[in-house]
Amino acid sequence: MAYFNHAFYKTFVVGSTEANAGISTSALAAGEMGIVSDSDWETIAIPGGALPANSLAYLVQGSFYTKDTIGNNPGHGGYKESVKSKGINPRYVSRAWYTNCLVASQSKASLSLGSDCTPCGSTQFMRMDVKGSPALRFLNHNAYAIGDSANICCIDGQEFLDPALVGATMADMVLANPLIKPFVAEADVDGAKDATLVGGTGYSVAAGVAVTGGSGSGAAVNILTVAGGAVATFSWAAVGSDYKVGDVLTISGGGADATLTLTSVSEGGVVVSVETAGVVSQEVYTIAEVLAGTYVASTDPNGASKVSATVEFVGAYVGTKFGNCSFDSRDHFNAEPVEIIASVLDETGEVCNDCGVATMTPGQMQQTQGEQVIRDLILSERYRQSPYNQGNADSARIREIEMSDELLSAVDRSATYKAYYLQHSVPRFNNPSGLFDNDQYVYQIYVKCDDDAANVAVKALLDKVVALANAAGNPIAVEYNSAW
Repeated sequence: MAYFNHAFYKTFVVGSTEANAGISTSALAAGEMGIVSDSDWETIAIPGGALPANSLAYLVQGSFYTKDTIGNNPGHGGYKESVKSKGINPRYVSRAWYTNCLVASQSKASLSLGSDCTPCGSTQFMRMDVKGSPALRFLNHNAYAIGDSANICCIDGQEFLDPALVGATMADMVLANPLIKPFVAEADVDGAKDATLVGGTGYSVAAGVAVTGGSGSGAAVNILTVAGGAVATFSWAAVGSDYKVGDVLTISGGGADATLTLTSVSEGGVVVSVETAGVVSQEVYTIAEVLAGTYVASTDPNGASKVSATVEFVGAYVGTKFGNCSFDSRDHFNAEPVEIIASVLDETGEVCNDCGVATMTPGQMQQTQGEQVIRDLILSERYRQSPYNQGNADSARIREIEMSDELLSAVDRSATYKAYYLQHSVPRFNNPSGLFDNDQYVYQIYVKCDDDAANVAVKALLDKVVALANAAGNPIAVEYNSAW
């Protein structure tokens, strides 16, 4: 009889590495990793160290456990012993790679209406669809809701309704729907709003001038007046998005020295554009402000000043999450953002693209969430016969006694982690089954994405293992792909 190759995973959560040579495994701090030779069980230098002839390399990490025994039974000991990989023969290292740090982002949807999209006497309709794992878990089905503009009236002689008012009315109706409300919210555009101007030199009156700098993107200004080459007054041709108070934006052109320091950013998701004599100016309002009259709706949105508007939405579902005291590895955690889709309907209920533009941008979860890291770490420790109690009334107390809380403290469940991987095999040179096969091991090393020093150190450690493989006549390279 024969059997197939095995593949075993082992997890490390690393906060630092030991780059010096001659450090014993017992001296490694909790969460500290080094490359150790089995010739003397001391670390080798990173990057310059060499592996003695006929020796195996080990990835060794200091234990997270603070006590060596549980209770008075000396047989329940060894918890403070360092955590070790299998012996690694550099000739049999087959692969090394690491992931990218992708942060979570919300799904987005928008609905844009032009100046002539909303004639008086007709009713506009918007549909919002909610799809994906959060909806299916919450409702057992995908959901949708429809909003309309039926309650908006025109005055005598008016031809078109203000698109901002129509969009806000439909959005307010959709967001009030109990099936949609847990999943969708009005976006906060965070567009440029108020700013302190430094006029610079060499500028002239111009429309739609781009700006650079700041934490956001997409902003542009109209230079309305200049004085001696300095910008005197301006308006926002485009407010952009994702800006922060304190951002310094540089106006392009001129001497490239006119700046705008943001003192406030917009709140709300209704972006109103007014085009007069070829010059566009933008402002942002909340849905509530549009409906309450803070925004003064135009009675002639398709006249000399053409008004258009875009209503922005974001996916807003937040799942239930428990703290470390009541943590259970069987609890669900979101690995997929909710998907939201806005669309324009005609009066028959059919999707209509004749007027009004709907867009959507899918969201993304973190590449490796802390929730996944803690589960991988617990599983790896259970393979080492380390206890982890859950599901019982007194589990929190038992975990405290058995030091499982040290594992929970070692992982930030709200953080994003970068994963480094090393794969190697242990050949079976004598296999009575008649099949030459290898045991294969993959080590996943997690490092918090915002811990720059630890990431540099672990990357150097991975590079060192690859260098040892190359020196042994095994030409491999560290792999990386931004999509991972």
